[in-house]
Amino acid sequence: MSDSNKVVWSEGMFLRPQHFQQHNRYVERYIEARSAPLAAYFHGFSELHIDREPLHLGKLSITSARGIFPDGTPFSIPDGEELPPVLDIPENISNETVYLCLPLRRSGIMETLRDEDDQPQARFQAYNYQARDTSSASGEEVQIQIGKLRPCLKLGSKDLSGYAILGVARITENTATKATVLDQHYIPPLLDCHIGAPIKAYFEELNSLLKLRGDALGGRLSDSGRAGSAEIADYMLLQVINRIEPLLCHLSLQQKLHPNTLYTELVQIAGELSTFTAADKRAPVLPAYQHDDLAGCYSGVIAVLRQCLSTVLEQTATSMDLVERKYGIYVAAINDRSMLDSATFILAAKADMQGDLLRNRLPSQAKVAGVEKIRELISVSLPGLPLRALPVAPRQIPYHAGFAYFEVEKSGAVWEAMKSSGGFAVHLGGEYPGLVLELWAIRN
Repeated sequence: MSDSNKVVWSEGMFLRPQHFQQHNRYVERYIEARSAPLAAYFHGFSELHIDREPLHLGKLSITSARGIFPDGTPFSIPDGEELPPVLDIPENISNETVYLCLPLRRSGIMETLRDEDDQPQARFQAYNYQARDTSSASGEEVQIQIGKLRPCLKLGSKDLSGYAILGVARITENTATKATVLDQHYIPPLLDCHIGAPIKAYFEELNSLLKLRGDALGGRLSDSGRAGSAEIADYMLLQVINRIEPLLCHLSLQQKLHPNTLYTELVQIAGELSTFTAADKRAPVLPAYQHDDLAGCYSGVIAVLRQCLSTVLEQTATSMDLVERKYGIYVAAINDRSMLDSATFILAAKADMQGDLLRNRLPSQAKVAGVEKIRELISVSLPGLPLRALPVAPRQIPYHAGFAYFEVEKSGAVWEAMKSSGGFAVHLGGEYPGLVLELWAIRN
């Protein structure tokens, strides 16, 4: 037989307190059995406030707390239950977790404690209460006894086998000469992410990182107006960020947000971003969700997200703006001198003529040199940097119909002078109607 089976009510039966106690147990068990399978990780705090003042005296207390114990018992402190007694923290302890505890219901054990009783495992404390008759106009009051839960604070090193427990805080240090120090990264089991300071900080950090990375990618792509294969990865990464950023903003504004719901989204985000930032292009192995160790699992996925969003994605191809000056000379400034050693330079040209003719004529009629050297080469008819026609456009830069592509060969005395020059200069000796020139630097 079970102490939570349904009472069989019948007419004329002699009612005893046991009937109502049995009925209460049946109803509570029924509700728990019916609701528990509907959602995982239903226990935790929906509100928790720790009193910081007693920490200076080596004591820990809470001012308010709401939530559900792991056995399914809801609580509301101090509205429904009395505040638990202040916990005296022994000296010289560290890395110790403090738990909010409630005695478990056990068959045959007295559940309600009265003033004259001595039963530490009782779940309820009896109190006198003036109950008003809400069904009559007179509102007559009658004194009845009600039971309030008896939560208490205990250290994790104590025997907690007879209690339903919820972690409240972790003590980092407690000595006779210093105040009790709590671990600021500890996250108790929660029913709502918004009451956990570390998770709120994670939200703010991720939103900031996403905005910075999204703004950088958006500015790079919109300013250049490029759509080459080298930028496909940038566009895809920006697409992912543009999906994630409003999603996290939406979640942060939700009135209630379960930590498991947020963690499910974060691990998916980490997997997506790893495609662009991980060396092997694979998602890392992330810790499983642990409702009673939120700091452990969240710190792992947040570390991966930090790395993904902080990784510098180097721009493979850079467009160098060619500006037309006097006498048909085009000039492009060198803003990053490291490109002279680590990049291949491509001259792209388009004119109102057949592509083969442009590809054959331009290398012999064009002079490419440093801005300081170009006039001297033109005046004495000396060649500049050699140009080698390419059969197709390099994959790192965009392809446009009608353009011919030439690689600037980095050799000879002209290139040695180029290393100390302020920029590239290009001059074409022949007639090229409708000429359009572009200069690209492709990092090796």
